[in-house]
Amino acid sequence: MPRFSLEEIIAATDGRCDTAGSPAGPAGEVFAAAGVPVFTGVCTDSRVVSGGEVFFALAGPNFDGHDFAADAVAKGARCVVASSPDKVAGLATSVPVVFVDDTLKALQGLARYNRCRLGIPVVAVTGSTGKTTTKDMAHGIFMERMRSARTEENFNNEVGVPLTLLSLEPYHEICVVELGMRGRGQVRDLAEIARPDVGIVTNVGPSHVELLGSIENIALAKAELVEALGSDGIAILNADCEHTVAMKDRTRAKVVFFGVQRGADVTAACIESLGEGGTRFVISYGQRSFKVHVPVPGIHNVYNALAASAAALVLGMDSFAVADGLAHFEPSHGRSGIVETARGYTVIDDTYNANPASMRAALATLRDVAGGRRKIAVLGNMLELGEISPEAHRELGRAAAALPCDVLVTVGDLARLAGEEALRLGKIPRDVVMCDTGAEAVDALASVAGPGDVILVKGSRAMRMEEIVSALVDGTGGGPRDS
Repeated sequence: MPRFSLEEIIAATDGRCDTAGSPAGPAGEVFAAAGVPVFTGVCTDSRVVSGGEVFFALAGPNFDGHDFAADAVAKGARCVVASSPDKVAGLATSVPVVFVDDTLKALQGLARYNRCRLGIPVVAVTGSTGKTTTKDMAHGIFMERMRSARTEENFNNEVGVPLTLLSLEPYHEICVVELGMRGRGQVRDLAEIARPDVGIVTNVGPSHVELLGSIENIALAKAELVEALGSDGIAILNADCEHTVAMKDRTRAKVVFFGVQRGADVTAACIESLGEGGTRFVISYGQRSFKVHVPVPGIHNVYNALAASAAALVLGMDSFAVADGLAHFEPSHGRSGIVETARGYTVIDDTYNANPASMRAALATLRDVAGGRRKIAVLGNMLELGEISPEAHRELGRAAAALPCDVLVTVGDLARLAGEEALRLGKIPRDVVMCDTGAEAVDALASVAGPGDVILVKGSRAMRMEEIVSALVDGTGGGPRDS
């Protein structure tokens, strides 16, 4: 873990140190004399303190870290960053307490300091869909030649991004961070902390339209990443998405386009679906062309792989590293993972989240994986779509009918609109099962799914669709498909 002196913490957080019960006391001489001049790592959760950390007392809607500061110190934390003196009274007799106006801003300030003092390249990824997969693919490619760090899972918010940067150590040579977005200004704020050298925008779609009002506003929010890049930075944009193409005029950075259509700088050609085996295609960049294999199916993963490869190639990685990194890629939980069950059917676990674009991509993946086998789509509500929600769900029903799915199982009131639309288009009633809950869907699947079937499960995070996957797999002896 990175090490910080008390003086570094005070300077980076714009804090003041209490060393003898006084918030304005000297900045560390008492504790330096006691032989504790530096601290190892940062922690925001008293339950995971291992010893030597700086504990940041973050305050949220459901908790206040100040209430756990004494517990953190008892477990070995050697410094506390706090904003409420009354709530940590007495701690300064045993550890230095750095007082700040806002502990979250202080955490972010120390994260920015750690990122800047190391001076390694930082690649930031945002977009409506595919950002976690793109981040993980880029990290895998970089790991073929260097020590790379990344945002773990989807810790892509105002706390997760700083914690990623605060995990960086001198041996790291590059870092890939994911920047999430739920409103205007958030990507800009995260970029100010991460100070990226390369910014990737995977695409712009109608996710979060309920929060931002329109897809144009979503595009403006995503564009904050490329706006934050300096003239020596690199913006990597999806050439096949009109909203990201337009971002070229909102950045001072060099622009590199990726895509499947003609005209991109990094392109994919000769795309071959291998079903469960993933996708094989040829990447071209400048005078180089080389074959790659991505062991997860779906055209959307071709785009994710192109975005990740573009970042690696523009930073000087060789084509062998790109091909090897992609070949070794393993998707995160709930993102197109394929599970074979002892009951003889295949489950595509794409339960992490859902929006119209990712639903269409998941249905295409179901088609590619199933081939001639029976296809069952279990689709839950897509949330945060605002006024477009009813039509988006009816369109989902049209897409499922056009695939065509052999059986469509819907979960939730909004997804019911998809089932009704599929029935309107002529789907046989026995092949459309509309459920209110995931438990009902599990019961329905018990009677309709059989050996050889391929079952896609997908819906918004709040729908807890992963519980359906667990019910389908638990007790069957099933497990992830070997790559």
